[in-house]
Amino acid sequence: MVSNSGPPLPMPMQVAPGHMVQQIVDEHGILTNVILAPQMPGMPPGSPMTVRCYGGPNNAAQYYSPFNSHYQTQPHPQYNPPHHHGHHAGPAHLHPGVPSSPHMHGPPPSHSCNNLTPSVLPTGPSPPLNSEERIRQRSWYKKCRKTEEGNYYRQPPRRNKNNKTNNNSVNISVNGDIHHQNNMANTPTAASTTENGAELEVERKFFQQMSNIPEPKVKEVEPRSASLIMAPPDFDQSEFEMSTVHVELQLSEKGRDKYRTVYSGPFQEITLKNLKPATEYSLRACSRFEELKGSMTEPVVFKTLCCVPDQPQHPKLANKTKNSLLLKWNAACENGSKISTYSLEYDKGLNNGEFYEVYSGLVKQHRVNYLQAGTKYTFRLAAINSIGKSLFSELTSYCTSGTVPPQPDPPTIATSQINSLNLSWLKRQSDETFTLQMEDETTGHGFLVVYNGPNCSYKVPNLQRNTDYRFRLSAKNEEGPSKWSEIVTYQTLPGPPGIPSKVQVKGKIHAHHFKVTWDPPKDTGGTKVFNYHVEMDDGEGFRNIYNGAELECSCDGLIPGGTYNVHVACSGPGGKSDFSDSISVTTPAVIPGQSQPPKLQGKPKATSLHLRWGPPVTDGGSPITEYIVQMVSPDNTTREVYKGRDTDCVVAGLLPGRPYLFQVKCSNKIGAGPWSESCEVVSGPGVPDAPKCPTVNWKSPHCIQLSWEKPVNNGATITDYRLEWQQKTNLDFTQLYVGPQRKYEIKNLLPATNYSFKVSAINSAGAGPFSSVCRCQTQPSSPAAVVHCKVQTTATDALLKWEEPHNNGSEILSYNIDTGDKQLINITDATEYRLEHLSPDTVYRIRIQAVNAIGPGAFSFAIKVITKSLPPAPPSLECVSAAPNSLKLKWGDGRNPDLIQYQLEINRDDKHFQTVYYGSAHAYKVNRLSELTSYDFRIFAINDAGCGEYSNLYKFSTTKAPPPPLRAPKVSEITVNSCQVEWQGCKSMGADSVIYQLQILCITRGEHEYKSVYRGTETSFSIQNLTPKCDYQIRVSAIRICADGLPDVPGSYSSGNLFSTLAPEPVKPVESRPPSMMKLAKPKALTDQQISLLLLIGFGVLAIVVTWLTQYILSGEG
Repeated sequence: MVSNSGPPLPMPMQVAPGHMVQQIVDEHGILTNVILAPQMPGMPPGSPMTVRCYGGPNNAAQYYSPFNSHYQTQPHPQYNPPHHHGHHAGPAHLHPGVPSSPHMHGPPPSHSCNNLTPSVLPTGPSPPLNSEERIRQRSWYKKCRKTEEGNYYRQPPRRNKNNKTNNNSVNISVNGDIHHQNNMANTPTAASTTENGAELEVERKFFQQMSNIPEPKVKEVEPRSASLIMAPPDFDQSEFEMSTVHVELQLSEKGRDKYRTVYSGPFQEITLKNLKPATEYSLRACSRFEELKGSMTEPVVFKTLCCVPDQPQHPKLANKTKNSLLLKWNAACENGSKISTYSLEYDKGLNNGEFYEVYSGLVKQHRVNYLQAGTKYTFRLAAINSIGKSLFSELTSYCTSGTVPPQPDPPTIATSQINSLNLSWLKRQSDETFTLQMEDETTGHGFLVVYNGPNCSYKVPNLQRNTDYRFRLSAKNEEGPSKWSEIVTYQTLPGPPGIPSKVQVKGKIHAHHFKVTWDPPKDTGGTKVFNYHVEMDDGEGFRNIYNGAELECSCDGLIPGGTYNVHVACSGPGGKSDFSDSISVTTPAVIPGQSQPPKLQGKPKATSLHLRWGPPVTDGGSPITEYIVQMVSPDNTTREVYKGRDTDCVVAGLLPGRPYLFQVKCSNKIGAGPWSESCEVVSGPGVPDAPKCPTVNWKSPHCIQLSWEKPVNNGATITDYRLEWQQKTNLDFTQLYVGPQRKYEIKNLLPATNYSFKVSAINSAGAGPFSSVCRCQTQPSSPAAVVHCKVQTTATDALLKWEEPHNNGSEILSYNIDTGDKQLINITDATEYRLEHLSPDTVYRIRIQAVNAIGPGAFSFAIKVITKSLPPAPPSLECVSAAPNSLKLKWGDGRNPDLIQYQLEINRDDKHFQTVYYGSAHAYKVNRLSELTSYDFRIFAINDAGCGEYSNLYKFSTTKAPPPPLRAPKVSEITVNSCQVEWQGCKSMGADSVIYQLQILCITRGEHEYKSVYRGTETSFSIQNLTPKCDYQIRVSAIRICADGLPDVPGSYSSGNLFSTLAPEPVKPVESRPPSMMKLAKPKALTDQQISLLLLIGFGVLAIVVTWLTQYILSGEG
C-alpha cells in the first residue's frame, strides 16, 4: 500500500490462529504482507523463512527475514537446496522506516531463472529493485496467475489448462509454507489463505517433482566436445503435463565459480562444442517451466582429452647478417601434453613452395647460417607433443644483408606533356627504393629531389611549357644508396597559341565576294604561330576556306543577299587554338535570274489550259514578289494573262485547237528578271454542239423509233450519241442508248403512255449539251389483265370482286368471266359478279377478261374457288344430372374434328328463348334455376357453311332442394352414462316440413359407422345408456318431408362434435336422471346477449350472400 502523506505505517491484520504476519515496505513505498504459516513437520524451530522470486528482473532472489530472533538457524535441507555462495546480511532494499534486526539474514539463491543468454549471479547482498525492475517482476507475476472463484494464484501445468492473468496480486508458494503477496487495494485475510490451501499443496508438489531431476550423464568426451544425456524429472503424468517443461544446463570451468547457461530446451541428447582440451568442467542442470525453475542438481565434473598443440605464431627476426638470420618465437599452447620439439622449415630462397627443415628442438630461437647475401627466405614453424604435430604457422619472409646497388641507368621519358613529364626506370633485384632529382636552370637552385619511393615511374607535375629539365636517378637498399645515374635532359611540349582577334571586313562587300582580316594572338603558346585557319558558315555549317600564314583572305563564290559567318583560329607546334568570335556578313541583293519556262498541267481544254512553273535558279538575294505570264496568240498578238505571287495559273478564253506561246518572268525588290524561254501549247478540241430535237416514228402501241441529225463536231469527230429518256414526269432522265447510230428503236413500251427523250453527241473532247426534250405518247391498246380479285363463297354461290385493270388508253366496255363452261359470261361495266346455283363443297377455276374498243385483253390468272359445305344437323339433348338449382345437359358423341360450334338456348318464361351456351363443347351445366321447375331447351350447330336448323324442344325439370347443413350439435350435462345434446333448427321449406336425425359414433370401441339415436322435429335430445369413460362423436342432419308424396330429401350432416363420458367415480352428476329413461329436454330460453349475437351473425351471413349473388348475376350477364 502507498501513502501520499508520509511514510507508510504498519496496518493491523487478522490472520488464522498460529499464523504470523510480517509487513515490509520497500524503497518505493509498497507495503508487502508476508503471512507465515505454522512450522511444518521435520523443520527445526527457528528455521528462517525464505521467499524466492523466480525470474525477477535481475535473476536474483530476494530474502526477507522475520523480526524475531528465533528464525536464525540454518534452513532445513529438505526445503532449501545447497548453494555455492556465502551468506549475506539483511536485504539492503528495505525501507528506512522499517527497523532492521541485526540477525536478519537469509541464504543466497541456489538457482535463477534466465533466458538462453548466460548471466553470472552476484555473490554480495541482493541489490535493491528499481521501479522498472519491480514493474517487470509484477508483470511476470501477473502472467503466471490463474483465475478461480475470484482469487488469483500461480498453478503448475495441467492437462486442462485455462490460465488467466490479474493485475492485483501475486501468490508464489515455495516449500508450501510462505506466501509473498503485494496488493495495492485489498488486504489478505485468513479466509483467503484457507481457500488457497489446496492450490498451495499442488504448487508445492509440482515444485518438488520439478526439483527431482537426475544429474546429467556424460556419454562421450573428446578434446573439444562432450556428449551428454539429460533425462526429464519423474512426473506424475496423470496430474501434470510434460510438454512445456524444459531443461536448463549450466557449465563452469575448474577454478571458476561462475556458471553460464549453455543450453535451454527440451530434454534430449546434447553435444557441447568449442571446449578447451585437457580442461576440467562442472555441469549442473535444473528443470524449467516458463519462468519457474526447479532446484539445481549436484555438479557433474568431467575433463576433456589432450590433443596436438595449437598453431604457433610465425617466427620473428631478431638479427641478420649477409650470411645468417636469427629467428625467435613464442611458446605455443600445449593442450594437455608437454611440447617436446619445435620444427623450423625454410624454402632455401628458391620461392617455389617447397620447404626443408632447418631446425628441430626445444629452444625457442635459432640462427640460420650459410645463407646468400641479399636473398629473401621464407620460414614456417610447427610444435610437436606426444599426441602429434600441430599446424604450421603462417609464412613469413626475411632477407639477408647485401651490398649497395650499382649505378642505375638514367630515367627514360614515357610521355611528354605541356606541364608534366612521365619518367620511368628499371628495378633490379638489389634495388629497394629510388630517388629522382630534377634541375631547372631557370631557377638556379640546382638538383632538387622530386620523388623518393619504391615505384619505377613518376610523373613530374607543375612544369613550364616548352622548357628543358635535367634529371638523375639513384637506387637504394638497406646497405645504402648507389651512385647517381648519368644526367638526361627532357623538354616539355609547347602549349597551343591563344585565340586570334575577331575577324573584320576589309573593303566593300560585293554580291559575290568580300575580304576579311584579323590580328595575331597575344599568347603564341611559347613558340611561333605557323598557320591561320579561316572557316565560313553559309547556313550548312562551317567549312574551311583558308589555311596560311597571312592575316587576311578573300571569301569568293558567294550568293547575293546571303548571310555568312566567319571566324579564325591559329596553330603552332603546341597545337591549335580555339576559334575566335564569328562575324556575320550579308551580301547585297540583285535582280532575280531567268525564270524556268512554264509547263502544261494536265490535258489542254478547248477554251482553257493550266500552266505551272518553278522559281528561278537564283532569287538575287531577295524574296520573289510576283510572277508575270505573257501569251502570244496565233496572230502574233501579245497580252499579259497573269500577274501574282503563285507559281501556276489557268488561262481561259482560248479557241479550240489553236497553238499559243507562253513566257514567264519574276521580280524582287531590286527589279524584274529576264523572260524565260517560250512554251508552245495547242488548245484542246471542244465538245460537239447540241443536236436538233429527235423525230418519232410510231410502229405499234408498244414500239416507237427515234432518229436525229448530226450536230457540229467543234474540231473533233463525233464518236457516239447518248440517248436518255424519262418514263414519268416525276422521275429523272436515265440512259437508254450509247452508240454511233443516229436512230434507235424502243420496244416493250406501255400503250397510251407519255415518254420524254433527249440526245447528245460525244467526241474526244467529251459529251456535248443535250438536245431539246422530245415528248410523245404511245398508241392505245387492249386492256391489261385483271390482277387483284377477291372471292366470298357459300355452299351454293360465290361473289367475285376485282379491281379495274389499266385500260391502256381506251375505256373498258365490259368483262368476260370464264367458269369452265364453253360459253363465257359477259357483263357490262361492273367490277363484281355473283355466281349462283353452284354445287356445295366443289372446286371451280374462274378467269376474268377486260374488253375495250381496241379489243379484249388477256385473261387473268385462274382463281381457285371452293364452295362451302351445307350446315350440320342439330344434335339430340339429354340431361345427365338434375339438381335443385341446375341441370347438366349433354349432346353429341364427344368428338368434334370439324370444330363445329353449338348454341344452346333455354325458354324460361314461355315467351322467348335465351342463349345459355355457345362453343365447341358437348356438355354444359345450366345454373341459377328454380327448384322443382320444368324448362324447355333447343340447340343447333354452326360451321363455316352457316347455322343449321334448330333441334326439337327438350323439357327437363329440377329437383327439390335439401335442407341446409346444420351446425355441430352442442353437448352438455355429461354424466357417466348420459348427456344432453342440442342443435339449431332450420325453417320449414314451403309446404314441406323438416325433421332431424341425430347419430352417434363410439370412438373408443373403434366403431366406423354412425348409429341413429333420434329422428324427429325437436332440436334437443338426451342420450342415455352410454359407456362410462368413452369418447363419442355426434352429428345431426335435417330431412325434408315432401307434402306432395315425393320421397324425403335428406340434407347433409353437420360436422362431428367430440365428447367423453365421465369415469365411474362417486362424483355428483350434473343432472340425475333415471338410467333407463330417455326423454326430450325442454328448450331453454335465450338470453338477450345470445339473441343479439344471433342477429348479428344473421345479418353478416345475409350481407355475404347478397354480395355473392350480385357478383354472380353480373358475371353471368357479362
